[in-house]
Amino acid sequence: MRIEQHQEHPIAPGEDLLARPGSTGARWPIALVVFASVVLLYGVVLPGGYLTWLWIAMVLWTVAVVGWVLSLRGRSWVVRSVLPVVSVLTMVVACSGVSGRALFRFHRSGLEQLAMSPYGASHGLYRFSAVWSHDGCTAYVTKDSGLSYFAGLTRCDAGVQPSPRMGDTAGDAVFEPLGDGWFAFAVPRSVSRPWGFNPFDVRANTAV
Repeated sequence: MRIEQHQEHPIAPGEDLLARPGSTGARWPIALVVFASVVLLYGVVLPGGYLTWLWIAMVLWTVAVVGWVLSLRGRSWVVRSVLPVVSVLTMVVACSGVSGRALFRFHRSGLEQLAMSPYGASHGLYRFSAVWSHDGCTAYVTKDSGLSYFAGLTRCDAGVQPSPRMGDTAGDAVFEPLGDGWFAFAVPRSVSRPWGFNPFDVRANTAV
């Protein structure tokens, strides 16, 4: 009987373990940045964004970048380019607000069925700190907003325009029409548009 022996390849002096075939050194940062991308896009699904999820995404991204940098040695340019490409594409989508606008159409019919509630409500991917009605408009206020002082969605009756003073806020709200009486709104900190991501605006609201 012939017994096959498998020999272990010793690590040569100066050889990087991450550069050896079959190593997972470059895989986990890529997997982590993909997961961080999903978390970030979820974090901006509503105007104003979810502060907690935005922070989680930024921490995951930082860890992924550090791991990616440490695993570059011996990698092909294709592998090296995966993380930057995924990061750039995700940032473009998140900053533009495309994902939020696209997902709104799948939530709209359900939002119309939500009852008024000063204690918040939820539907699908949406989490609201309050749902209230005033002067012919119903406001759905984003819970845990991290990109603006005050943000969310509002639906107004035919012929009614939403008031720029959305609640007791630090300034006037800006609106983006979504069709059929729906608007996205935000009382911005810097960028004067309801949807999108700005990493320099991510922080908790200390006062409104």
